[in-house]
Amino acid sequence: MSEGEELDLLMRAARGGDAAAYRRLLELAAGRLRAYFARRLPERADAEDLVQECLIAMHERRESHDPKRPVAPWIYAIARYKLVDHFRRSGRRATSELDDNFPGDEETFAGQEIETLLGRLPASQAEAIRLTRLEGYSSIDAAAATGSGVSAVKVRVHRGLARLRRIVAEKNP
Repeated sequence: MSEGEELDLLMRAARGGDAAAYRRLLELAAGRLRAYFARRLPERADAEDLVQECLIAMHERRESHDPKRPVAPWIYAIARYKLVDHFRRSGRRATSELDDNFPGDEETFAGQEIETLLGRLPASQAEAIRLTRLEGYSSIDAAAATGSGVSAVKVRVHRGLARLRRIVAEKNP
């Protein structure tokens, strides 16, 4: 069972009143959130503050989660909103950053607006890259979130990254 599936099972059990499942759900979510914010924020204290804000928001809004949909995308949506709020408070501009696992020449991509670049891709490729490379989803979790197969997600990421390289190469001959 993937961690995404475990999150879904734990959320269902927690909604049914299982306190142990709820604690485990929050533990798994906290781990994912720490990784998410660690890649995006230089200060560990800021990242930990945002983890706690997200856990509180999850608790307060747990009834807003649609039980027919995966939990992981809901958690990451909360995290994105909290990150944007953090950037607004600190006066930083909220842009997506590439993580260390981005295949290709990161120097080529420096200074590019990731969302602008992703906007030039087919929606399915942009979504696959956003989920797996920017939000830290596994291919399995991204497939569940999009209703696609795991192979389809991997192909979309591969083709999308290849297309991004061509787009950037055209801009920077």
